[in-house]
Amino acid sequence: MREGRCYNQKDFQVLILQEFSRCRPQSPEETAKLQREYLKLMDDAPRMWEEFVEKHKNIYERLGYLDVIIHDDLRVERKKLSRGRPKEEKSKSHRITIRLDDELYELLQKYCRAKNVSESEAIRELIMELKKRRY
Repeated sequence: MREGRCYNQKDFQVLILQEFSRCRPQSPEETAKLQREYLKLMDDAPRMWEEFVEKHKNIYERLGYLDVIIHDDLRVERKKLSRGRPKEEKSKSHRITIRLDDELYELLQKYCRAKNVSESEAIRELIMELKKRRY
């Protein structure tokens, strides 16, 4: 199995021929057979690319490329797109909701503007200060 990013028919042809070239003949007859299949594959590759692009036209037009998976038996499929943002190593899994009066909220806003941080980051920083004091 081989994966690759194909921007055009040439990239696709190279990828599929690389996967095909992994086949190793065991006899002269098999060598001749593989050579014929190789030439046929070179002729078929442009048509295969056109059909593949047509099938995944919306993604190809949007991204300008297709991520392709070529299987050992030369079946071709599109690699699925990754969704969303990758997870951080230390994810923030706890959510806290608090209520503040006007005075405390203004104080938090001033701190955020002075440090140029978000409200969440400011609260995290202040909690880390508590940690340093060993509460």
